[in-house]
Amino acid sequence: MNILANNVNTLLILMIGVIISYGTYGLYRMNLLRKYRDILPMLCITLIYSLASFYRLGSHQIPTTTWQPTTMNQEIIFSFDDIESFDRIYTIYGEGDNNANPTSYQIGTQDIHLYGSNDMHTWQPITTLPHGSYYMYSIIEGSWNYHYIKLVSDNTNNSLSEIGFCNFDHSSFLHVSILKDANNTKYPAQLLIDEQDKLVMNPTYYDQVYFDEVYHVRNAWEIANGQYMYATVHPLLGTNIIALSIKIFGMNPFAWRLPGVLAGILMIPVAYAILKMLCKKSLFANIGCVLLAADFMHITTSRIGTLEPFSILFILCAYAWMLKYCLSDYYSSKSWKYLFLSGTSMAVSITVKWTGCYSAVGLALMLFSQWFVQWRKDTHNKKFYQMLFTNVLMCIAFFILITVVIYLISYIPDHIYRNESWSIAGVIRQAISMYQYHTNLQATHPFQSTWVQWIFDLRPIWYYFTQIGHSVYTIACFSNPLLTWIGILAIVYTCMQAIIKKDKIAWYILMGFLSNLLPWVIYVERVVFAYHFYPSSLFMIFAIVYTISKLHTYPKLHRWIYTYLTLYVLLFVLFLPVTTGIATSIDYVHFLEWLPGWYFG
Repeated sequence: MNILANNVNTLLILMIGVIISYGTYGLYRMNLLRKYRDILPMLCITLIYSLASFYRLGSHQIPTTTWQPTTMNQEIIFSFDDIESFDRIYTIYGEGDNNANPTSYQIGTQDIHLYGSNDMHTWQPITTLPHGSYYMYSIIEGSWNYHYIKLVSDNTNNSLSEIGFCNFDHSSFLHVSILKDANNTKYPAQLLIDEQDKLVMNPTYYDQVYFDEVYHVRNAWEIANGQYMYATVHPLLGTNIIALSIKIFGMNPFAWRLPGVLAGILMIPVAYAILKMLCKKSLFANIGCVLLAADFMHITTSRIGTLEPFSILFILCAYAWMLKYCLSDYYSSKSWKYLFLSGTSMAVSITVKWTGCYSAVGLALMLFSQWFVQWRKDTHNKKFYQMLFTNVLMCIAFFILITVVIYLISYIPDHIYRNESWSIAGVIRQAISMYQYHTNLQATHPFQSTWVQWIFDLRPIWYYFTQIGHSVYTIACFSNPLLTWIGILAIVYTCMQAIIKKDKIAWYILMGFLSNLLPWVIYVERVVFAYHFYPSSLFMIFAIVYTISKLHTYPKLHRWIYTYLTLYVLLFVLFLPVTTGIATSIDYVHFLEWLPGWYFG
């Protein structure tokens, strides 16, 4: 009972979901929504998922005005109203004006020293600021009593957005003013204390970047502000999407996470459309929506400002339109439209992240298998070859030329190289640099994993942890265990149906799954993590739904199917505190560490 009591937020989300579901069902029974009966459950599932996904997504404000020195050993003197006692110094830095320094980048707090004095003559060293990380709070603890604080920067590449001094009872930040500046009119010292109301006493993931946001959010800010980019190891379309949100809603955690959440929400109706084509019935499509909405990795990855949600949304779109093409009449006049939409979606996915190329292989296999089957039926039909020639030309245009064009123009808003405008040569040079980075990467990580661990859910990647008093905030990324543990059986069954029964639906699902998984098995040698399984897990969901559609013909199995779905959703609710960062207790976190490789704090 104590464990449940410490997770009121989780229970609240569940209760709201139940109320929405019951109310919607009541309207349906009153015939007010009956004409929407096919999509109503999907909309209800999407709404409930949206509530959980948006819950405490991120703060709407963070210190953003940034000071940077213009000379070596630049000094600033702060003054308190009187001699003050404080035991914490808070700093947070964003990026400075990269365009102002042609030889380097303005980012970080290296070689910034703080001194204290009560008479302006004798200065005692307090600390040297840790380098820290981009838009992450650094909190230095100690015990000090001073009237004046001197900041000395030994490095002109430094940047600092805000500094705060917390009193002993941790009730507020001390009022501080600038006593001496160094004639830095372009970046005045006032920028260091002008957003004291935006400082957070006990910051969590809600108030700052975490995990790989440190890279993608930084690049997005640079794009939004027309700055030369610090570094980039992925294509930039997804980063441009985050940059657009920052441009509209400001530089804050909510803004940089919002596009990913929206992409995650949109995946549910797209998955519904795919499953409706695969299994024909709305019942099975809605079951798939439940499995996607209640997957741990789906909500965790959607709520962090990285590229995966955009890439995977368009992987699903590309798959959906290719599936539409394969299930339609070969001679249909609409075939060009399906190929165009599939190719364009694939192009967008690749332009967000190169892993979209893996899915492109699956799309190609689906396409070739469709042509092969049609060829065996119409070997002597001249019209078949005419249509094939037309389709081949369309595929060259839609899957190759459009991909190249979208990839190239996605770089137009970005400043990758100093003193260079956009050029095709520059984009190619950047692509070569990215390829060399990924192929030569020798890094290791304590939470790295293998594809075997992915499919059995043995090693989550731990994104974030902090403890404030008795509350802990932790975020780990891994699949709902009932997705992978049952999913691997479903993949085996689907494979048997594809090979033995020559079921084309099973074949299409299998191609999607294998094309996203096998490259990590046979090609990629660099360090990899659980979230790389994300695209494959979606096709594992399709395999589970496909298997359920076959088992559903046996009434005696209905009870087991719905028991499985119930347990699946309950696990989602049970694990929400460790997949979304909702405040919980350390005892509850340890209670959820069911397997040796599961570590959440």
